[in-house]
Amino acid sequence: MSELLDFATEHYILSTSWVIIVLLLIANLVKYRFSSVKVLSPQEATIATNRNGVFVDVRSEEEYAAGHIQGARHIPLEKIRAGETKPLEKFKDAPIVFVCNHGNQAKTAANIMAKQEYSEASVLQGGMHAWRNASFPVSKKKTTGKKAK
Repeated sequence: MSELLDFATEHYILSTSWVIIVLLLIANLVKYRFSSVKVLSPQEATIATNRNGVFVDVRSEEEYAAGHIQGARHIPLEKIRAGETKPLEKFKDAPIVFVCNHGNQAKTAANIMAKQEYSEASVLQGGMHAWRNASFPVSKKKTTGKKAK
């Protein structure tokens, strides 16, 4: 025990950094655990959207055009932050799965919508990266924003 204290005293910057990292990890786990937003695998997301739900792609126009989930509505994160969410009003009580490249922007969008009482806002875990790795279909066509049947 005294060796640990000696190390911590001699390397206080390293020790402090380690403690901060551990605290941040714990805070992130607690935040994730108590979040009202669900994180869904590609398979779970497909099942959810098949229950009259919708995928919402929050990436940039260029990223969306490079490949997106067929039938996904394109509403960039900036528009969601600005409150331009009228196209989603009919999905207030239906599953909405937010999609980005890896899931970070989608989490932000889903949290915004959950605060506006969208009861089934969720995130595609791993984003388009996970979708492609699961060998799910990707469309490069520009959609009209209507859900594919």
